[in-house]
Amino acid sequence: MPRYLDFSIRRRARFFGKTGVCLLVLLVAGCGGGGGGSQPTGSVPATGQALASSTDSRSLSRRQSFSDDDIRHFLNRTHFSIEPGKVESVQALGLELYIDQMLEYPALGTQPYEIEAATLLADDDDPVDQVGKFPGRSDVVNWNTSLLMTNPNAFQEVMGMFWQDHFGVNVEELDNDEHHLMVHFVNLLRDRGVGNFRNLMVDVSRHGAMQVFLDGANNNKFAPNENYAREFWELFTLGVDNGYTENDIIESSRAFTGWRRQFSPVTGLTQIVFDPENKAVGSKVPMGIPIAHDLAEDDYATMVDLTFSLADENGNNRVANFLSRKLLVYFAQETPDQQLVNALAAELLANNMNLSPVLKKLFLSDAFYSNASREGLVRDFYEQVVGLVRTTGLTESTWVYRTYLSNMNSVPSQPPSVEGWPEGDDKINAQGSGIELPNFVNELLTNRRDQNEAGYDIGAVLQPESATGPVEVVDYVAELLGVTLDETEKAELVAFMNVQIDRDGEETPLTYTPQNQDHQNRKLRNLLWILCQHPSFQIK
Repeated sequence: MPRYLDFSIRRRARFFGKTGVCLLVLLVAGCGGGGGGSQPTGSVPATGQALASSTDSRSLSRRQSFSDDDIRHFLNRTHFSIEPGKVESVQALGLELYIDQMLEYPALGTQPYEIEAATLLADDDDPVDQVGKFPGRSDVVNWNTSLLMTNPNAFQEVMGMFWQDHFGVNVEELDNDEHHLMVHFVNLLRDRGVGNFRNLMVDVSRHGAMQVFLDGANNNKFAPNENYAREFWELFTLGVDNGYTENDIIESSRAFTGWRRQFSPVTGLTQIVFDPENKAVGSKVPMGIPIAHDLAEDDYATMVDLTFSLADENGNNRVANFLSRKLLVYFAQETPDQQLVNALAAELLANNMNLSPVLKKLFLSDAFYSNASREGLVRDFYEQVVGLVRTTGLTESTWVYRTYLSNMNSVPSQPPSVEGWPEGDDKINAQGSGIELPNFVNELLTNRRDQNEAGYDIGAVLQPESATGPVEVVDYVAELLGVTLDETEKAELVAFMNVQIDRDGEETPLTYTPQNQDHQNRKLRNLLWILCQHPSFQIK
């Protein structure tokens, strides 16, 4: 815990640290998603504010107006955190116009934060024409993490991580001469995250990082490999056992042949290239639909289009329903009603699988702001780390970020399995919640030398300008962090801000003054550490 943490609050802070995981499990059980519009007993609003009046949790009808609390809910779900002043700026612009701008990405690689992040991929001995093409695995993680923390449009990175979770490629499975493929893959997901899902699915299927990770580059006419064919349906487009058989997987594995590795001794890099001689001969019949043999090109686009045309027994498009449910679970409700899934799927189909208008429809809908959608969703640990840095402006070294994210098994570019990161309360573990996250917050708060050299002013960032005492400060910081305090907890924290107790237990009354820098460094930093141990900090 921070070296300046007052003795008076140590027991309270340890309580959160030791029992926070258990409390979080109970909190999630109370907040767990889906269904009706009433708030379950004991559940906690995601933003620490009172719930808005209940609206239809299954309706995509446009909500007529948006309160500050609505904006906080929107930011908690679509950004990594609530940054100071963000609610006010969104309200001033208008939520609809803000969403329009949020969904419009600049040309890839043109922004200052991207140029700065790219320096983390470079080595001193890189050839002049190949700077950044030979990153180590840790370099890729550092680069990816930097993008998450510094992109002014946080939603672009949130959506990029949605696709990393969906496609589940881990850079650790790539060789040194293939790491550049992972950089390109992450950028593909970042750049095309709100574009056309059909086109993205074709390009991901052919992509070198995916080909290496799921053995597409080893899949050939002599020894068809079923790995990609199985995950293509099970994880990426249809869902487990959703209308296909084992024989369909065998047939589709033959359709997913034709690509192989090609190492260049000139560049020292491996690429994945199409080789007709590697393609399985003869027609393939996945799902009972014949694909004629053609050596001129692969069958990947044909497989995607075939899959995207499939309907279930009720006539619902299988892919649209699968993706709609995943989007709703990620952004809105842990267990969305089938009526809402069908409605969002209909929007996907009406927009030819283009995601931008569908997401806008969702983020302006009654369903998104209903009580069912305000029930808590558990944050990934990388969301907590990135969100805390973005909210507070406190920074650490790339090594510190990578170390703690690794200890929490929540590393960008390194999803723990092809299924991505854990879902729901499976994200909770004692090591991460009870040990590693508090230790990371401690590192962040006690790095005062570097922060002072950078001119960081914690009071200017984490206190309202009008604050005259600790009540406003406690309220403000808790609201920024999305922490819900009951009246007893709030009273204890206000009392903590107004007393100094040394290691010997000697109490000294203190009138917390927001303008006093010593008070800020001793009390405001400690307040931040304590609030990050609160179970609701891990809920969005």
